[in-house]
Amino acid sequence: MTYSIGQELVFTSPNGKKEKVVILKRAVDYENGVINEPNYRGNFDYFASVERNGQIENIFCQHNELS
Repeated sequence: MTYSIGQELVFTSPNGKKEKVVILKRAVDYENGVINEPNYRGNFDYFASVERNGQIENIFCQHNELS
């Protein structure tokens, strides 16, 4: 199942920490399957925002890290 832009999900980091995220961009929406961001590195499925320590941060994540 592909998640939608604006959808709120739970991101599980590699260390097991769970955080609420909101999907901003999806790789499937781009012709070449690559999210168009200047700091894009790697093969990620989603670009999402997360609040950490009172600040909004943007992260790249894989489908299997979201629930």
